[in-house]
Amino acid sequence: MAYLSIRWFLITLAVLTPVLLSLRLGHDRSFAASFHDGASMLYPDSVDLKEFEDASLRWSAADSPTYIMIVRVATEVEVQRTILYANRKRTPFLAISGGHGQTSTVGKVKNGIGIHLGRMSSMYIDTDGQSVVIQGGVRNGALISYLWAHGKQTMTTGCDCVGYIAPILGGGHGWLQGRYGLAADQLISARLVLANGTAIEVSQVRNPDLFWAIRGAGHNFGIVTSARLKIYDVEPSQKQWAASSFVFTHDKLESLFAMANNILDSPNRPVGMVHYLVFAFNPDVDPNHPIIVVWIYYQAASIPFQYTRPLYALSPVAVESSTTDLAGVNAHLYATDDGVACAKGFSRKLAPVSLQRYDIGSIRKAFDVFAGVPSSFHNSVMFAEGYATNRVEEIDANSTAFPDRAGKLLLSPILTYLPNASLDAIAEDISNRIRDALLEGSSSKLVSYVNYARGDESMEAIYGYEPWRLEKLRRLKKEYDPFGRFNYYAPIS
Repeated sequence: MAYLSIRWFLITLAVLTPVLLSLRLGHDRSFAASFHDGASMLYPDSVDLKEFEDASLRWSAADSPTYIMIVRVATEVEVQRTILYANRKRTPFLAISGGHGQTSTVGKVKNGIGIHLGRMSSMYIDTDGQSVVIQGGVRNGALISYLWAHGKQTMTTGCDCVGYIAPILGGGHGWLQGRYGLAADQLISARLVLANGTAIEVSQVRNPDLFWAIRGAGHNFGIVTSARLKIYDVEPSQKQWAASSFVFTHDKLESLFAMANNILDSPNRPVGMVHYLVFAFNPDVDPNHPIIVVWIYYQAASIPFQYTRPLYALSPVAVESSTTDLAGVNAHLYATDDGVACAKGFSRKLAPVSLQRYDIGSIRKAFDVFAGVPSSFHNSVMFAEGYATNRVEEIDANSTAFPDRAGKLLLSPILTYLPNASLDAIAEDISNRIRDALLEGSSSKLVSYVNYARGDESMEAIYGYEPWRLEKLRRLKKEYDPFGRFNYYAPIS
Protein backbone atom coordinates (compact mmCIF):
# COMPACT_ATOMS: atom_id res chain seq x y z
CA MET A 1 0.00 0.00 0.00
CA ALA A 2 2.86 2.37 0.82
CA TYR A 3 4.32 1.69 -2.62
CA LEU A 4 0.98 2.49 -4.29
CA SER A 5 0.60 5.70 -2.27
CA ILE A 6 4.03 6.90 -3.33
CA ARG A 7 3.33 5.93 -6.92
CA TRP A 8 0.08 7.88 -7.04
CA PHE A 9 1.72 10.83 -5.31
CA LEU A 10 4.39 10.94 -8.02
CA ILE A 11 1.81 10.66 -10.80
CA THR A 12 -0.28 13.45 -9.26
CA LEU A 13 2.82 15.61 -8.85
CA ALA A 14 3.78 15.10 -12.49
CA VAL A 15 0.29 16.12 -13.62
CA LEU A 16 0.07 19.15 -11.36
CA THR A 17 3.61 20.47 -11.78
CA PRO A 18 2.91 22.62 -14.87
CA VAL A 19 -0.16 24.12 -13.19
CA LEU A 20 1.65 24.78 -9.92
CA LEU A 21 4.57 26.33 -11.75
CA SER A 22 2.24 28.50 -13.81
CA LEU A 23 0.67 29.78 -10.61
CA ARG A 24 4.12 30.60 -9.21
CA LEU A 25 5.75 31.76 -12.43
CA GLY A 26 3.24 32.42 -15.15
CA HIS A 27 0.82 34.64 -13.26
CA ASP A 28 3.47 37.21 -12.38
CA ARG A 29 1.46 40.42 -12.57
CA SER A 30 4.49 42.69 -12.74
CA PHE A 31 5.77 40.75 -15.75
CA ALA A 32 2.39 40.86 -17.49
CA ALA A 33 2.06 44.57 -16.73
CA SER A 34 5.36 45.29 -18.52
CA PHE A 35 3.74 44.53 -21.90
CA HIS A 36 1.85 47.30 -23.66
CA ASP A 37 2.26 46.52 -27.34
CA GLY A 38 -0.18 43.72 -27.98
CA ALA A 39 1.38 40.71 -26.26
CA SER A 40 -0.74 38.23 -24.39
CA MET A 41 -0.02 35.38 -21.97
CA LEU A 42 -1.49 31.91 -22.15
CA TYR A 43 -1.46 29.48 -19.23
CA PRO A 44 -2.36 25.79 -18.86
CA ASP A 45 -4.77 26.59 -16.03
CA SER A 46 -6.57 29.52 -17.67
CA VAL A 47 -10.00 29.78 -19.26
CA ASP A 48 -8.12 29.99 -22.58
CA LEU A 49 -6.91 26.39 -22.24
CA LYS A 50 -7.85 25.57 -25.85
CA GLU A 51 -5.83 28.53 -27.09
CA PHE A 52 -2.90 27.44 -24.92
CA GLU A 53 -3.10 23.90 -26.30
CA ASP A 54 -3.30 25.14 -29.89
CA ALA A 55 -0.27 27.37 -29.36
CA SER A 56 1.64 24.43 -27.85
CA LEU A 57 0.71 21.94 -30.57
CA ARG A 58 3.58 20.86 -32.80
CA TRP A 59 3.96 19.06 -36.11
CA SER A 60 5.27 16.07 -34.15
CA ALA A 61 3.79 15.09 -30.81
CA ALA A 62 6.83 12.93 -30.04
CA ASP A 63 9.49 14.60 -27.88
CA SER A 64 7.36 17.72 -27.52
CA PRO A 65 8.33 20.54 -25.15
CA THR A 66 6.02 21.47 -22.29
CA TYR A 67 5.22 24.99 -21.14
CA ILE A 68 3.97 26.68 -18.01
CA MET A 69 3.35 29.85 -20.01
CA ILE A 70 3.27 30.95 -23.63
CA VAL A 71 3.85 34.60 -24.43
CA ARG A 72 2.38 35.79 -27.72
CA VAL A 73 4.86 38.55 -28.47
CA ALA A 74 4.19 41.37 -30.92
CA THR A 75 7.48 43.31 -30.86
CA GLU A 76 11.20 42.79 -30.49
CA VAL A 77 11.12 44.49 -27.10
CA GLU A 78 8.63 41.89 -25.87
CA VAL A 79 10.96 39.11 -27.00
CA GLN A 80 13.73 40.77 -25.01
CA ARG A 81 11.59 41.14 -21.90
CA THR A 82 10.48 37.52 -22.05
CA ILE A 83 14.03 36.23 -22.33
CA LEU A 84 15.17 38.41 -19.45
CA TYR A 85 12.25 37.22 -17.35
CA ALA A 86 12.99 33.56 -18.14
CA ASN A 87 16.63 34.14 -17.23
CA ARG A 88 15.71 35.66 -13.87
CA LYS A 89 13.45 32.71 -13.12
CA ARG A 90 16.01 30.20 -14.45
CA THR A 91 13.35 28.79 -16.71
CA PRO A 92 14.00 27.34 -20.18
CA PHE A 93 12.41 29.07 -23.15
CA LEU A 94 11.78 28.20 -26.77
CA ALA A 95 10.77 30.29 -29.77
CA ILE A 96 7.62 29.08 -31.55
CA SER A 97 6.97 29.94 -35.18
CA GLY A 98 5.60 27.13 -37.34
CA GLY A 99 6.20 24.52 -34.63
CA HIS A 100 7.73 22.07 -37.09
CA GLY A 101 11.15 21.37 -35.57
CA GLN A 102 10.92 17.71 -34.54
CA THR A 103 14.42 16.98 -33.29
CA SER A 104 14.31 15.17 -29.96
CA THR A 105 16.26 17.89 -28.15
CA VAL A 106 13.29 20.27 -28.16
CA GLY A 107 11.65 17.78 -25.81
CA LYS A 108 14.21 18.77 -23.17
CA VAL A 109 12.25 21.97 -22.63
CA LYS A 110 10.17 20.97 -19.61
CA ASN A 111 7.85 23.47 -17.90
CA GLY A 112 9.37 26.22 -20.00
CA ILE A 113 8.21 29.51 -21.49
CA GLY A 114 7.13 29.52 -25.11
CA ILE A 115 7.87 32.70 -27.05
CA HIS A 116 5.21 32.60 -29.77
CA LEU A 117 6.08 34.75 -32.77
CA GLY A 118 2.79 34.41 -34.64
CA ARG A 119 1.82 38.07 -34.16
CA MET A 120 5.12 39.22 -35.65
CA SER A 121 3.98 38.56 -39.19
CA SER A 122 4.31 41.81 -41.11
CA MET A 123 6.45 42.26 -44.24
CA TYR A 124 7.17 44.93 -46.80
CA ILE A 125 9.19 45.28 -49.98
CA ASP A 126 11.89 47.93 -49.75
CA THR A 127 11.76 50.93 -52.08
CA ASP A 128 14.64 49.54 -54.15
CA GLY A 129 12.49 46.54 -55.09
CA GLN A 130 15.41 44.21 -54.43
CA SER A 131 14.76 43.20 -50.83
CA VAL A 132 11.91 42.35 -48.50
CA VAL A 133 11.85 42.87 -44.73
CA ILE A 134 9.92 40.25 -42.77
CA GLN A 135 9.23 39.79 -39.08
CA GLY A 136 10.22 36.63 -37.26
CA GLY A 137 6.78 35.00 -37.32
CA VAL A 138 6.15 35.15 -41.08
CA ARG A 139 5.11 31.80 -42.54
CA ASN A 140 6.60 30.44 -45.74
CA GLY A 141 3.29 30.30 -47.61
CA ALA A 142 2.44 33.88 -46.67
CA LEU A 143 5.80 35.09 -47.99
CA ILE A 144 5.40 33.21 -51.27
CA SER A 145 1.93 34.69 -51.87
CA TYR A 146 2.95 38.22 -50.85
CA LEU A 147 5.98 38.31 -53.14
CA TRP A 148 4.16 36.65 -56.03
CA ALA A 149 1.39 39.23 -55.86
CA HIS A 150 4.09 41.89 -56.33
CA GLY A 151 5.81 40.11 -59.22
CA LYS A 152 8.65 38.91 -56.99
CA GLN A 153 10.06 35.64 -55.73
CA THR A 154 12.88 34.30 -53.57
CA MET A 155 14.12 30.90 -52.42
CA THR A 156 11.18 29.48 -50.48
CA THR A 157 10.57 26.04 -49.04
CA GLY A 158 8.13 23.24 -49.78
CA CYS A 159 5.57 23.74 -46.98
CA ASP A 160 3.26 26.73 -46.56
CA CYS A 161 2.85 26.12 -42.83
CA VAL A 162 6.44 26.35 -41.64
CA GLY A 163 7.97 29.57 -40.41
CA TYR A 164 10.28 31.12 -42.99
CA ILE A 165 13.06 32.16 -40.60
CA ALA A 166 13.72 28.79 -38.96
CA PRO A 167 14.77 27.03 -42.20
CA ILE A 168 17.26 29.86 -42.86
CA LEU A 169 18.92 29.04 -39.55
CA GLY A 170 19.74 25.56 -40.85
CA GLY A 171 20.33 26.43 -44.50
CA GLY A 172 16.89 26.14 -46.09
CA HIS A 173 16.24 23.95 -49.14
CA GLY A 174 13.48 24.60 -51.65
CA TRP A 175 12.12 25.14 -55.12
CA LEU A 176 14.33 27.95 -56.37
CA GLN A 177 17.68 27.01 -54.86
CA GLY A 178 19.06 25.97 -58.24
CA ARG A 179 18.52 29.54 -59.39
CA TYR A 180 19.30 31.55 -56.25
CA GLY A 181 21.00 29.31 -53.65
CA LEU A 182 19.73 28.30 -50.23
CA ALA A 183 17.28 30.32 -48.16
CA ALA A 184 20.26 31.27 -45.98
CA ASP A 185 21.97 32.72 -49.04
CA GLN A 186 19.14 35.23 -49.40
CA LEU A 187 19.74 36.75 -45.96
CA ILE A 188 21.12 40.31 -46.15
CA SER A 189 20.78 41.18 -42.47
CA ALA A 190 18.81 40.22 -39.39
CA ARG A 191 17.79 41.54 -35.99
CA LEU A 192 18.73 38.99 -33.36
CA VAL A 193 17.86 38.83 -29.66
CA LEU A 194 20.66 37.11 -27.78
CA ALA A 195 20.56 34.92 -24.68
CA ASN A 196 21.24 37.92 -22.42
CA GLY A 197 18.28 39.84 -23.88
CA THR A 198 20.39 42.18 -26.01
CA ALA A 199 19.08 42.93 -29.52
CA ILE A 200 21.70 43.36 -32.24
CA GLU A 201 21.95 43.53 -36.01
CA VAL A 202 23.95 40.93 -37.90
CA SER A 203 25.17 41.24 -41.48
CA GLN A 204 28.35 41.05 -43.53
CA VAL A 205 29.31 44.39 -41.98
CA ARG A 206 27.95 44.18 -38.45
CA ASN A 207 28.86 41.14 -36.33
CA PRO A 208 30.00 39.22 -39.43
CA ASP A 209 31.15 36.10 -37.53
CA LEU A 210 27.70 35.73 -35.99
CA PHE A 211 26.13 36.40 -39.40
CA TRP A 212 28.19 33.49 -40.72
CA ALA A 213 27.03 31.26 -37.86
CA ILE A 214 23.30 31.90 -38.02
CA ARG A 215 23.25 30.75 -41.65
CA GLY A 216 23.49 27.04 -40.90
CA ALA A 217 23.71 26.80 -37.10
CA GLY A 218 21.44 29.68 -36.14
CA HIS A 219 19.21 27.81 -33.70
CA ASN A 220 22.09 28.09 -31.22
CA PHE A 221 22.49 31.85 -31.04
CA GLY A 222 19.28 33.80 -30.66
CA ILE A 223 15.76 34.62 -31.81
CA VAL A 224 15.48 36.40 -35.14
CA THR A 225 12.87 39.14 -34.84
CA SER A 226 13.22 40.49 -38.38
CA ALA A 227 15.23 39.79 -41.51
CA ARG A 228 16.04 41.51 -44.79
CA LEU A 229 16.08 39.11 -47.74
CA LYS A 230 17.07 39.28 -51.39
CA ILE A 231 14.14 39.11 -53.81
CA TYR A 232 13.98 38.80 -57.58
CA ASP A 233 11.68 39.78 -60.41
CA VAL A 234 9.51 36.98 -61.78
CA GLU A 235 10.47 36.86 -65.44
CA PRO A 236 7.75 35.99 -68.00
CA SER A 237 9.28 32.54 -68.52
CA GLN A 238 9.13 31.87 -64.76
CA LYS A 239 5.46 32.56 -64.11
CA GLN A 240 4.32 28.97 -64.53
CA TRP A 241 5.27 25.73 -62.85
CA ALA A 242 4.49 22.43 -64.56
CA ALA A 243 3.96 19.49 -62.22
CA SER A 244 3.50 15.79 -62.98
CA SER A 245 3.15 12.82 -60.66
CA PHE A 246 3.70 9.21 -61.76
CA VAL A 247 2.60 6.23 -59.66
CA PHE A 248 4.52 2.94 -59.94
CA THR A 249 4.61 -0.43 -58.28
CA HIS A 250 7.76 -1.37 -56.41
CA ASP A 251 9.23 -3.56 -59.17
CA LYS A 252 10.15 -0.37 -61.05
CA LEU A 253 12.34 0.92 -58.21
CA GLU A 254 15.72 0.16 -59.78
CA SER A 255 14.78 1.75 -63.11
CA LEU A 256 13.31 4.85 -61.46
CA PHE A 257 16.36 5.58 -59.32
CA ALA A 258 18.68 4.94 -62.27
CA MET A 259 16.73 7.62 -64.15
CA ALA A 260 17.10 9.97 -61.22
CA ASN A 261 20.87 9.41 -61.23
CA ASN A 262 20.90 10.33 -64.92
CA ILE A 263 19.30 13.68 -64.00
CA LEU A 264 21.91 14.25 -61.30
CA ASP A 265 24.73 13.42 -63.71
CA SER A 266 23.46 15.73 -66.44
CA PRO A 267 26.06 18.43 -67.26
CA ASN A 268 23.25 20.88 -68.08
CA ARG A 269 20.90 20.23 -65.21
CA PRO A 270 18.03 22.73 -65.38
CA VAL A 271 18.04 25.29 -62.55
CA GLY A 272 14.24 25.17 -62.31
CA MET A 273 13.72 21.40 -62.13
CA VAL A 274 13.01 19.40 -58.97
CA HIS A 275 12.34 15.70 -58.56
CA TYR A 276 10.86 13.82 -55.61
CA LEU A 277 10.63 10.06 -55.19
CA VAL A 278 8.29 8.91 -52.44
CA PHE A 279 7.48 5.53 -50.90
CA ALA A 280 3.95 5.33 -49.53
CA PHE A 281 1.25 2.80 -48.70
CA ASN A 282 -1.75 2.60 -51.02
CA PRO A 283 -3.52 -0.78 -50.86
CA ASP A 284 -5.80 0.18 -53.75
CA VAL A 285 -2.73 0.11 -56.00
CA ASP A 286 -0.73 -2.61 -54.26
CA PRO A 287 -2.13 -4.35 -51.16
CA ASN A 288 1.18 -6.04 -50.36
CA HIS A 289 3.90 -3.46 -50.95
CA PRO A 290 4.42 0.27 -50.78
CA ILE A 291 4.06 2.17 -54.02
CA ILE A 292 6.55 4.63 -55.51
CA VAL A 293 5.42 8.10 -56.56
CA VAL A 294 7.66 10.24 -58.74
CA TRP A 295 7.00 13.97 -58.83
CA ILE A 296 8.63 16.22 -61.43
CA TYR A 297 8.38 20.01 -61.05
CA TYR A 298 9.64 22.39 -63.71
CA GLN A 299 9.53 26.17 -63.73
CA ALA A 300 7.99 26.57 -67.19
CA ALA A 301 4.70 25.99 -68.96
CA SER A 302 5.56 22.33 -69.51
CA ILE A 303 8.14 19.71 -68.57
CA PRO A 304 10.52 18.89 -71.44
CA PHE A 305 9.62 15.50 -72.84
CA GLN A 306 13.17 14.21 -72.36
CA TYR A 307 12.46 14.05 -68.60
CA THR A 308 9.01 12.46 -68.76
CA ARG A 309 9.48 10.07 -71.72
CA PRO A 310 11.46 7.49 -69.66
CA LEU A 311 8.77 7.56 -66.98
CA TYR A 312 5.94 6.94 -69.43
CA ALA A 313 8.00 4.08 -70.92
CA LEU A 314 7.79 2.27 -67.57
CA SER A 315 3.97 2.11 -67.78
CA PRO A 316 2.94 4.02 -64.65
CA VAL A 317 -0.23 2.98 -62.86
CA ALA A 318 -1.45 6.58 -62.89
CA VAL A 319 -0.27 10.00 -64.07
CA GLU A 320 -1.50 13.44 -63.06
CA SER A 321 -0.27 16.67 -64.60
CA SER A 322 -1.10 20.30 -64.02
CA THR A 323 0.27 23.79 -64.37
CA THR A 324 0.27 26.28 -61.53
CA ASP A 325 2.30 29.18 -60.17
CA LEU A 326 4.87 29.16 -57.38
CA ALA A 327 2.16 29.88 -54.81
CA GLY A 328 0.41 26.66 -55.89
CA VAL A 329 3.36 24.28 -56.08
CA ASN A 330 3.21 23.30 -52.39
CA ALA A 331 -0.35 22.10 -52.90
CA HIS A 332 1.05 19.20 -54.96
CA LEU A 333 2.80 17.98 -51.83
CA TYR A 334 -0.39 18.41 -49.78
CA ALA A 335 1.64 21.00 -47.87
CA THR A 336 -0.80 23.89 -47.75
CA ASP A 337 -1.91 25.17 -44.35
CA ASP A 338 -4.84 22.73 -44.36
CA GLY A 339 -3.03 19.89 -46.15
CA VAL A 340 -2.24 16.53 -44.60
CA ALA A 341 1.52 17.18 -44.76
CA CYS A 342 1.02 20.18 -42.45
CA ALA A 343 -1.37 18.48 -40.03
CA LYS A 344 -0.26 18.72 -36.41
CA GLY A 345 -0.82 16.34 -33.54
CA PHE A 346 0.64 13.15 -35.01
CA SER A 347 3.91 11.69 -33.81
CA ARG A 348 6.63 11.81 -36.44
CA LYS A 349 10.19 10.52 -36.58
CA LEU A 350 12.76 11.42 -39.22
CA ALA A 351 16.32 10.19 -39.82
CA PRO A 352 17.84 12.36 -42.56
CA VAL A 353 20.68 11.38 -44.84
CA SER A 354 22.31 13.67 -47.40
CA LEU A 355 23.74 11.97 -50.49
CA GLN A 356 25.35 12.95 -53.78
CA ARG A 357 23.72 10.19 -55.81
CA TYR A 358 21.51 7.15 -55.29
CA ASP A 359 23.12 3.80 -54.53
CA ILE A 360 20.35 1.66 -55.93
CA GLY A 361 21.12 -1.45 -53.87
CA SER A 362 20.94 0.64 -50.70
CA ILE A 363 17.66 2.20 -51.82
CA ARG A 364 16.17 -1.27 -52.30
CA LYS A 365 17.29 -2.30 -48.78
CA ALA A 366 15.76 0.86 -47.32
CA PHE A 367 12.55 0.16 -49.23
CA ASP A 368 12.42 -3.36 -47.81
CA VAL A 369 12.74 -2.00 -44.26
CA PHE A 370 10.01 0.54 -44.96
CA ALA A 371 7.78 -2.15 -46.50
CA GLY A 372 7.96 -4.18 -43.29
CA VAL A 373 6.73 -1.56 -40.85
CA PRO A 374 3.75 -2.49 -38.65
CA SER A 375 0.32 -1.30 -39.76
CA SER A 376 0.42 1.43 -37.10
CA PHE A 377 2.93 3.21 -39.36
CA HIS A 378 1.08 2.89 -42.66
CA ASN A 379 0.46 6.65 -42.79
CA SER A 380 4.21 7.06 -43.13
CA VAL A 381 6.20 7.98 -46.21
CA MET A 382 9.82 7.97 -47.22
CA PHE A 383 11.01 11.01 -49.15
CA ALA A 384 13.92 11.45 -51.53
CA GLU A 385 14.14 15.14 -52.39
CA GLY A 386 16.18 16.19 -55.42
CA TYR A 387 16.36 19.97 -55.64
CA ALA A 388 18.52 21.60 -58.27
CA THR A 389 21.86 22.56 -56.75
CA ASN A 390 23.40 24.72 -59.50
CA ARG A 391 23.60 27.99 -57.58
CA VAL A 392 24.06 26.27 -54.19
CA GLU A 393 27.33 24.75 -55.41
CA GLU A 394 28.55 28.01 -56.98
CA ILE A 395 28.51 29.87 -53.65
CA ASP A 396 31.68 29.65 -51.55
CA ALA A 397 31.34 26.65 -49.23
CA ASN A 398 33.10 28.57 -46.45
CA SER A 399 30.86 31.63 -46.65
CA THR A 400 28.22 30.28 -44.23
CA ALA A 401 27.99 27.73 -41.43
CA PHE A 402 25.92 25.47 -43.71
CA PRO A 403 28.33 22.54 -44.24
CA ASP A 404 26.84 20.55 -47.13
CA ARG A 405 26.90 22.42 -50.43
CA ALA A 406 28.12 19.25 -52.14
CA GLY A 407 24.99 17.34 -51.15
CA LYS A 408 22.50 16.79 -53.98
CA LEU A 409 19.82 14.69 -52.27
CA LEU A 410 17.85 14.70 -49.02
CA LEU A 411 16.45 11.34 -47.94
CA SER A 412 14.48 10.50 -44.84
CA PRO A 413 11.61 8.37 -43.65
CA ILE A 414 8.78 10.35 -42.11
CA LEU A 415 7.35 7.76 -39.76
CA THR A 416 3.88 8.99 -38.88
CA TYR A 417 1.63 7.47 -36.23
CA LEU A 418 -0.94 8.36 -33.61
CA PRO A 419 0.72 9.57 -30.41
CA ASN A 420 1.64 6.51 -28.41
CA ALA A 421 4.76 6.38 -26.26
CA SER A 422 5.04 2.63 -26.77
CA LEU A 423 5.52 3.19 -30.52
CA ASP A 424 8.29 5.78 -30.18
CA ALA A 425 11.06 3.22 -29.64
CA ILE A 426 9.74 1.13 -32.55
CA ALA A 427 9.79 4.21 -34.78
CA GLU A 428 13.36 5.00 -33.77
CA ASP A 429 14.46 1.45 -34.52
CA ILE A 430 12.84 1.53 -37.96
CA SER A 431 14.35 4.89 -38.80
CA ASN A 432 17.77 3.66 -37.62
CA ARG A 433 17.59 0.66 -39.93
CA ILE A 434 16.50 2.80 -42.89
CA ARG A 435 19.32 5.28 -42.22
CA ASP A 436 21.85 2.45 -41.95
CA ALA A 437 20.62 0.95 -45.21
CA LEU A 438 20.93 4.25 -47.04
CA LEU A 439 24.49 4.73 -45.80
CA GLU A 440 25.56 1.18 -46.56
CA GLY A 441 26.29 1.90 -50.21
CA SER A 442 27.73 5.34 -49.61
CA SER A 443 31.45 5.91 -49.30
CA SER A 444 30.88 9.00 -47.17
CA LYS A 445 30.13 9.54 -43.49
CA LEU A 446 26.67 10.41 -42.23
CA VAL A 447 25.64 13.94 -43.21
CA SER A 448 22.30 15.04 -41.75
CA TYR A 449 20.40 18.20 -42.66
CA VAL A 450 20.03 20.01 -39.34
CA ASN A 451 16.46 21.16 -40.05
CA TYR A 452 15.41 17.50 -40.31
CA ALA A 453 17.76 16.22 -37.59
CA ARG A 454 16.47 13.50 -35.29
CA GLY A 455 18.60 14.45 -32.31
CA ASP A 456 21.07 11.57 -32.05
CA GLU A 457 23.46 12.79 -34.75
CA SER A 458 27.02 13.82 -33.99
CA MET A 459 28.13 17.44 -34.17
CA GLU A 460 30.14 16.55 -37.27
CA ALA A 461 27.14 14.97 -39.01
CA ILE A 462 25.07 18.15 -38.77
CA TYR A 463 27.67 20.95 -38.67
CA GLY A 464 30.47 19.51 -40.79
CA TYR A 465 33.56 17.34 -40.49
CA GLU A 466 36.06 20.14 -41.09
CA PRO A 467 37.69 20.91 -37.70
CA TRP A 468 37.76 24.66 -38.32
CA ARG A 469 33.96 24.78 -38.62
CA LEU A 470 33.37 23.19 -35.24
CA GLU A 471 36.10 25.25 -33.59
CA LYS A 472 34.57 28.47 -34.91
CA LEU A 473 31.05 27.47 -33.87
CA ARG A 474 32.18 26.48 -30.39
CA ARG A 475 34.05 29.76 -29.96
CA LEU A 476 31.00 31.76 -31.02
CA LYS A 477 28.69 29.68 -28.84
CA LYS A 478 30.88 30.36 -25.83
CA GLU A 479 30.90 34.07 -26.65
CA TYR A 480 27.20 34.60 -27.36
CA ASP A 481 25.48 31.86 -25.34
CA PRO A 482 27.87 30.85 -22.54
CA PHE A 483 25.11 29.40 -20.36
CA GLY A 484 23.44 27.35 -23.10
CA ARG A 485 20.09 29.13 -23.10
CA PHE A 486 19.67 28.18 -26.79
CA ASN A 487 20.59 24.52 -26.31
CA TYR A 488 17.27 23.01 -27.29
CA TYR A 489 17.73 22.54 -31.02
CA ALA A 490 20.79 20.62 -32.25
CA PRO A 491 23.01 22.26 -29.61
CA ILE A 492 26.66 23.02 -30.25
CA SER A 493 28.66 21.19 -27.62
